[in-house]
Amino acid sequence: MNRLAVALLASAFLSPMAAKAADIIEPIPVVDAPADYSGWYIRADAGYAFSSETSGSYRYFDAHSGLYGDDFRYSSIEFKDGYSVGGGVGYRWADHFRTDLTADYYNFKVKGSSDCAYSFGYSGCRFNDSSKADLWTVMANAYVDLGYFGAVTPYIGAGVGFANVSYGEMRNEVCAPNCGDANNYVGIHEGLDSWRFAASLMAGASIDLTHSLALDVGYRYTRVSEGEAFAFDAGDRAAGATGVQGRDNGFNLHAIRAGLRYSFY
Repeated sequence: MNRLAVALLASAFLSPMAAKAADIIEPIPVVDAPADYSGWYIRADAGYAFSSETSGSYRYFDAHSGLYGDDFRYSSIEFKDGYSVGGGVGYRWADHFRTDLTADYYNFKVKGSSDCAYSFGYSGCRFNDSSKADLWTVMANAYVDLGYFGAVTPYIGAGVGFANVSYGEMRNEVCAPNCGDANNYVGIHEGLDSWRFAASLMAGASIDLTHSLALDVGYRYTRVSEGEAFAFDAGDRAAGATGVQGRDNGFNLHAIRAGLRYSFY
């Protein structure tokens, strides 16, 4: 049997099998956006923010000389798991492109520690700090919808804006060497607030619940730049210290969010 005959027989035998396989494994169809898929929308979101660790610095004040010491680095500042809520208003400019302006609130507990040998001149000494932080972000965001897979629309996005970080009072315990000792010195530092630059990256998917209402589920990463954290405690202020004692070096927010988006057609 020549090669041509073998090829024809193989083709006749395999074609029905290939057709059946194609019927079994079908790609998810990409559909066109609705004709009226543009215009204004509003959104409301809630989320869970994971713990994030950063570093910081503080100035030392010498009450005897009235001089300030150099900045010293914290070993760590940890923003414990927190929550976020927010909302915004946006506009869809094209089938696959939309923008919005959002405001979001985050709440965290803050833990910090650092070596205080610089301040007190002996080893085995460390600071044990605790506080809380309220954070507001105001962001201008842009999104690209990657396709309409039935009721599901995956997207990616990015945003830029500002963050207001407001620290509560910081309890500063000098552990020498053990924390929790009733004889340890405890200072209370006023928390400071500051506006900083912030930028975000987003990814997720929206699910159409009705023609106008969609469930939005996604991940948001936000980088908040450095800023002021705490003032000097009462003892240092009484000795003449002024201004900012502690700063953070900026931090990252990682949040899983879910919300509703209502479009006006």
